[in-house]
Amino acid sequence: MDYSSNTLFKCVIIDDDQLSIDVLENFINQIPDLHISKTFTDPAQAIIDISENDHIDFLFLDIKMNISGLDVAKLLRDKVRFIFFVTSYDQYALDAFGANGDKFLVKPVVFQKLQTAINEVLHRENKQKGYTVS
Repeated sequence: MDYSSNTLFKCVIIDDDQLSIDVLENFINQIPDLHISKTFTDPAQAIIDISENDHIDFLFLDIKMNISGLDVAKLLRDKVRFIFFVTSYDQYALDAFGANGDKFLVKPVVFQKLQTAINEVLHRENKQKGYTVS
């Protein structure tokens, strides 16, 4: 990624499956400009914590939890720069974009797809701001 000079992008993962969190955490740790700020298995606790804290750059969010990830996204949209839905249920894709999601990834997530999706949203944002992106 050439978009950030000495910038770390704050990431949060919300998923009720700890194994899914572990996989995403491993992938994100391989991307130099990304830093995992927190992870949550309880979406209610995540909503409280994120609402009370600073903005985050990337929210990686499951959909099928005891509180729908779609609802979580709507509640936290103003605190999050990019929302990536990461779910096993591809039938929620249209709903995810209706909830202002930036990307929709189907589990099992492949590292290269995740990295490409991250690069795409950063490239799109920088292009919209008029930055030159190589």
